[in-house]
Amino acid sequence: MRRNSGQALIETTLVLFLLLAFAIGTLDFGQYLHFHQSLAERARAAARYGAVNPGDRVGIQNVAVYNNPGGSSTGASPLLPNFTTGMVSVCLPGDEICANPAAGPDSRVTVTISGYPMMTFNLFMPRAFTNQPIIASLPPEIPQS
Repeated sequence: MRRNSGQALIETTLVLFLLLAFAIGTLDFGQYLHFHQSLAERARAAARYGAVNPGDRVGIQNVAVYNNPGGSSTGASPLLPNFTTGMVSVCLPGDEICANPAAGPDSRVTVTISGYPMMTFNLFMPRAFTNQPIIASLPPEIPQS
C-alpha cells in the first residue's frame, strides 16, 4: 500500500510538469501572436494615414505608435509597451534610399516596423528576441506633383 502512494506521487509530478510546460508554451505563443498582430495592424494604420498624407513622415510614425499624428505632444501614450517611433521607418514617394528600381518610379508609402522586443514566459530557458520586420505599403491617394 505504501509503495503505491509513492508511485502516484511520481506520476502526478510528471503529469503536472507536462501540463505546466504546455500552459507556458501556450502563453508564449499567445503573447507572440498578440504582439505580431498588433504591430501588423499598427503598420497598416500608419500606411493608410500615409496614403492620405504622404508628406507627413513624423505624423506617419506617430500614427503607428500613438494612433495620433500629433504623437506624445498631444498627451497620447504608446498603444504597445516599449514601442517607440525609432522602431518605425517610413519610405515616401521620391525617397532615393527606399527606391526599388525593379518597380519603376517609387510611388508608394511604405511603413516598416522592426526591432520590437519580446520576452518568453519560459522559466527554464527565458529568451529575449525581436520581431521580424513588418511591412505595409500603399500608393498615395493624392497625386504627387
